[in-house]
Amino acid sequence: MRILLITGIFEPEIGGPATYTARLGKKLVALGHTVKVITYSNEARFDFDSEYPFALVRVVRRGKLSNYFKFFLAVLKNIRNFDVVYSFDWVSAGLPLRLASLLTGKKYAVRVGGGYIWEKYLAEGRSPVTLKDFYQTGLYGDYPVLYRIIKFVLRGAEFVVFNSAKQADLYQTFYHVDDSRVKVIPNPTPENFSFGVTRDETRINNEIVFAGRFIKMKNIEVAIEAFTRVKNTSSKLVLIGEGPTEKSLRALVKKLGISDRVSFEPSMLQKDLYQRIIQCHYVILPSWTDISPNQIYECLALGIPFLMTKENYLTINQEDFLKIDPASVDDVALKMNSLSDAGTYKAFTDRLKQIKFSYSWDDATRDHEALFKKLI
Repeated sequence: MRILLITGIFEPEIGGPATYTARLGKKLVALGHTVKVITYSNEARFDFDSEYPFALVRVVRRGKLSNYFKFFLAVLKNIRNFDVVYSFDWVSAGLPLRLASLLTGKKYAVRVGGGYIWEKYLAEGRSPVTLKDFYQTGLYGDYPVLYRIIKFVLRGAEFVVFNSAKQADLYQTFYHVDDSRVKVIPNPTPENFSFGVTRDETRINNEIVFAGRFIKMKNIEVAIEAFTRVKNTSSKLVLIGEGPTEKSLRALVKKLGISDRVSFEPSMLQKDLYQRIIQCHYVILPSWTDISPNQIYECLALGIPFLMTKENYLTINQEDFLKIDPASVDDVALKMNSLSDAGTYKAFTDRLKQIKFSYSWDDATRDHEALFKKLI
């Protein structure tokens, strides 16, 4: 099959769609399919682009309207040449795709990974809520244009793919997606995942790591404020990524007087990220909601402990292990301090090692192949 993958973000940016698109593209090529990726990007090209086994088109970000128009032209130029079109984005890339689909009659499927309107709501500095509460309290009604755009994109898709049944239920309720068009393809758990690194539990360092986009949804401010209450002063907070809240996060660190204990590092490729953090004390994801984050399964595969938000939609969320309340600095600080205790930390890491969930990249690729065949 000739498969066109469309995404709003791509490596070296950090985020589920960025790494998922790259990995799925490689898997599909290995099975003999022809793959091309179209993405937004801060740069027209990176040195490592030639290492991908598929063609890659980067649409450089300039201004919002020009971005949409350039992306639309890129999709329109390519869409007729492919058997299958699959989008990891349902607004910034999804809307241009929907319009190109109308002009060409080409079918497409879209994978829903997060909550676009909800993230916009949070970015505007409004009172933070979880994704579930955002919809159940009707706050999405404050964004009628965006809501209609998303419905427009999802309505035009032959299939709408979710990574969990709970997420599918939420969108079916509020976007009226028909059961016949809903598919659930979980995020894969890596197998033999290492990039040449192995965690040595005799050499664990004192770093608490956040890696991801610097946006309001990620709730990094609460992690920073909670970190000021960590009694172990040898602990370091490492923030890896980039995004619109970086300036305010740096200002908060300075205001709280912890600049000597908090470091900022740029986004990096997935393999470089795990080489960088393999020996960390633990990873923290304090997001208001995180929808089945790939990063957690990657940490689980590598044996890196993690603290994550209680609303995350992961299959393993039913397991009994430490989770944090994103609305409570007190709760986050309490959990962080508990992991400073050697005995509690060992019990915590031992519990994580007992968690088993197996859905491989081969499984995900096979399920996508089956879905793609229905689009031809």
